[in-house]
Amino acid sequence: MKHHLEVTIPDYNSFYSLYADGKHAWKTYDRQKKHTLLYYAPGTVVFLYYTYVTYREACVIRNAQNGDAVTLPGLSKKVNLLFRVRTSRVDKLKRAAGWLNMHSAGAFTHDDGFYTRLVYILEQRGKINYPALAKLAENSSANNQINLF
Repeated sequence: MKHHLEVTIPDYNSFYSLYADGKHAWKTYDRQKKHTLLYYAPGTVVFLYYTYVTYREACVIRNAQNGDAVTLPGLSKKVNLLFRVRTSRVDKLKRAAGWLNMHSAGAFTHDDGFYTRLVYILEQRGKINYPALAKLAENSSANNQINLF
């Protein structure tokens, strides 16, 4: 459990709300502190959706601590930030993740290079470029994921 990432999702918080999407190892609820705890294994990719009072933000992270690890609200330790998007790109990321889960090996099984290229698709004006997303998923080496440990 030492290397697992703990994501704390509070029931009530005036500063932010958090939704975590990814392949979690297990989930518990702390009745005394009134928050949900999600645990992610080392190397796991997690999509974090934050809603603050004045804006929304999504962060795609990998549960690893090499290079420029960052601290984010609700996380038990520093993680590698693959990319961060705001405003309408948050909705695009949700739709892209849903599409990847339905039409490819999944949204959370790719190497870091995949996510670097995914952010460019999300930054394009207008709706999601699904043909480009399909080609990116097809060319991704999902089965040859980089082992960080």
